[in-house]
Amino acid sequence: MNGFGRMGNSARRGATAPPRLVRIVSLVLTASLATIGLVAVQPALQAQALDGSQFNAGYIIDDSNFYDANAMSQAQIQAFLAAKEGSCTNSNCLQALTAETSSKPVVMSTSTGNVRCGAYSGGSLEPAAAIIFKVQQACGISAKVILVTLQKEEGLVTAKGPSDAAVSHAMGYACPDTAPCALASLSFFEQVYQGVLQLNTYRAAKFGKQPGLQSIAYNPNASCGAKTFVVSNYATAALYNYTPYTPNDAALANLLGPAPCGAYGNRNFWVYYNNWFGGPTGNPQGALQTSVAADNTVTVTGWAVDPDVPSSATSVRVSGNGWSQVLSANSANPASQGALAGAGTNHGFSATLFATVGTQQVCAVAINQGLGTDVSLGCQSVTVPTKVASTPRIGGTDRYDTAVQIAKANFTTPGIPVVYIASGENFPDALSAVPIAAATGAPLLLVTSSSVPQGVLDELNALQPKRIIVVGGAQAISPADFAALTTVAGLAKNGSGAPDVVRIQGTDRYQTSIAIGDSLYAPPAAHPAMAYVAIGENFPDAISAASAAGYTKSPLVLIDGGASVVPADIAAALKRWGVSKITVVGGVDAISDQLLAGLNAIAPATRVSGTDRYATSVAINAAAFSSAAGAYIATGSNYADGLTGGAVAGAKGNPMFLSPGSCVPQGAIGQIVTWGATSLTLLGGTAALGPGAQALNPC
Repeated sequence: MNGFGRMGNSARRGATAPPRLVRIVSLVLTASLATIGLVAVQPALQAQALDGSQFNAGYIIDDSNFYDANAMSQAQIQAFLAAKEGSCTNSNCLQALTAETSSKPVVMSTSTGNVRCGAYSGGSLEPAAAIIFKVQQACGISAKVILVTLQKEEGLVTAKGPSDAAVSHAMGYACPDTAPCALASLSFFEQVYQGVLQLNTYRAAKFGKQPGLQSIAYNPNASCGAKTFVVSNYATAALYNYTPYTPNDAALANLLGPAPCGAYGNRNFWVYYNNWFGGPTGNPQGALQTSVAADNTVTVTGWAVDPDVPSSATSVRVSGNGWSQVLSANSANPASQGALAGAGTNHGFSATLFATVGTQQVCAVAINQGLGTDVSLGCQSVTVPTKVASTPRIGGTDRYDTAVQIAKANFTTPGIPVVYIASGENFPDALSAVPIAAATGAPLLLVTSSSVPQGVLDELNALQPKRIIVVGGAQAISPADFAALTTVAGLAKNGSGAPDVVRIQGTDRYQTSIAIGDSLYAPPAAHPAMAYVAIGENFPDAISAASAAGYTKSPLVLIDGGASVVPADIAAALKRWGVSKITVVGGVDAISDQLLAGLNAIAPATRVSGTDRYATSVAINAAAFSSAAGAYIATGSNYADGLTGGAVAGAKGNPMFLSPGSCVPQGAIGQIVTWGATSLTLLGGTAALGPGAQALNPC
C-alpha cells in the first residue's frame, strides 16, 4: 500500500498553508480557522463539559468503538443526519444526498491475507445514510467513526447546503497537499468507501504506524517538536496514520480554537465523538473471574482497568442479593496483562465479602472514571451457606409490649427473684439498669411516667417477682405507678411489712447510674473487675456497652461528655467499687482524651470505639466476648428494644449488636461467623428490623 487518507485535518491545513489550501479555506473562514487539522465547522463543547486534560494521546478511541460493523442502523444514521442538519438548502446535505455506487469485491491484504473490506453491492442513487451503513458493514468501521470523520474533514454532517467540492472531498481521502486529489476518489461514495477501506487497512495489513511506542509530531513544521508515547490500540494508531499529528498542550487548553504549533484533526475527532456519541474510550474493561461461597461470605477475584486512567486503580462494585461493596482493583493479576498497553498487571481484585444467605447472582461492575460509562464485568451464581440455624424475632405492638414479649420468651417460671422497672419515655435510667438486670438475671420492663401498661401488669403478675426495683425518680416513674406496682402478686414483704418494691434514683441521670452501681457493688460487696463509662447525652454507645457490662458483671457509669474533668462523685464511686480497669466507650467526639486521661488516673482506662454506632457496637462485643453460641440484634435508630433485650442478652452471655433496619453490619456478621454462633435473635418488629436484617443482608 502506498496510498493513504489525506493529511487534511493534518498537513493539508496549516498556519503555513500552501496557496491551494488558502483558496479552499477562504471559503469557510468565518466558520473555521486555517490551522492544521481544524475542520471547516468548529466543534462546540456540549453537556459533557469536555476538558483537554481528559484527552489521552495514546488512546483516542477504543477498538470496540472503532471496529464495530453494527454501531448504527441505516435508519439511525438517517435520523442522526436529519437532527444535525435540520432544514436543507440544497440536495448536497447528507440527509438528502443520493449517489451512484459501484459494486466492490472483497479486498484482501496481500501481505497478511486479512480482509480489508468485504464485498459492497452497488446501486443507483443510494442515499448517503445507506452508503455509510453499507460501508460500515462491509469494512467493519463504525458508522459513528465515519460520521465524525465526515464532519472533521468537510463539516458535512451539520452543513445545510454543502458545496459540490466539499461532497467530492468528503473523507479527505487521496487529497495530498502537494498535488490535486486523485480523480478516481472524487465522489461521495468513493471518498467514504476508499477512506474507510484505508482506515481498516492499517490494522488488517499491518500497514503504517502500529500500537506501541511512537513519536508523533505536533505540526508539519519540525521545529514545533513531537511527543513520544505508547499508542495503546489499533484504532488510535489508525487515526494517527490517517491524520499524523497529535495536539499539543496549547491546542488542548483551547479546545475551541487554535494554538501555536497546533494540529487539531485528532483533537476534533475526539471532541465530536464525545459530543455526539459519548466517550470514545472511557469505558473500563475487565472480568469477574471467580465467585466462591462459604459461611455468610463470597470470595471474588477478577480484574478491571480504565483506559482513561491506566496507571490508577479502578473501583469495582461487587453486589449480590441485597448487598454490595466497592473494591479497588490494585493487586497483581496476570489476566490484566496486555489489556491496555503500558497499564501493567496490577489491576486485579480479590476479597472475601459478607453476603446474604442463599442462592443469588454475584455481579461485578467496573466504575468508570473520566469519560465513558460503568461496565459490567459479569455475573456468577452462588449459593451462600450459614451456620446460623435460625433468626427468630421477638417483637410487640410497641416498646412496652416488646419488653413484655422478651420477658415471656426468657422467663417462664413464676417466683423470680427480682424485676427491674424503668421509664420507656427516656433512656438514661434504663441504660444504667440494663447491666444490673443482666448481672442478676432479671428482666427489665418499661412503663410510662403516668401509668403502668396493662400488659406490663399482667406479665408482672405472671412472673410473681419477689422484688421490684424501680429505676428513676418520681418525674420518670410517678408515685401512682409505684403504687400500682405494689399490687403485683408474689411480692415479698420488706422490713416494714410493705410489698418489696424499692426505688433507686439520683438527682440526675449521672447520679442515678452511680446509685444503681452502688446497689450491687458498694462495699462490702465483691469488687467488680471493670467498669464501663459512656456518655449520658445519647444512647447508642451506652446501649452497646450495657449488655456487655451485664455479661462481665460490670457497672455502667454515665458521664457528661462535655466535662473537662472527671466529676468527683464518679471518681469516688469508681474508687469505692474498687474497679481495676475502665472501658471508655466511644470516640473522642463523645469522651475527650482529657476525660480519658482523668479516668486513667483512677484505674487503667482503655477506649473502645468505631467509626459509627454500629462499628462501636462491634468493637465493644469483640472486646467483651471471646465466644458466643448466639447473638441478639436491635435497631440502632431507637433505644427501647436494645434496653430490654440487652438485659436478657447480657444475662445469657450473648452479645447484642446494633443494626440499621434493612441490613446487618458486616462487622457484626463477621463476629457471628468467627464465634460460630448458631442462632440470632432479632429484637423488635419489622418496622425496627425489616426483612433485610432478618435475612442477614450485609451492609
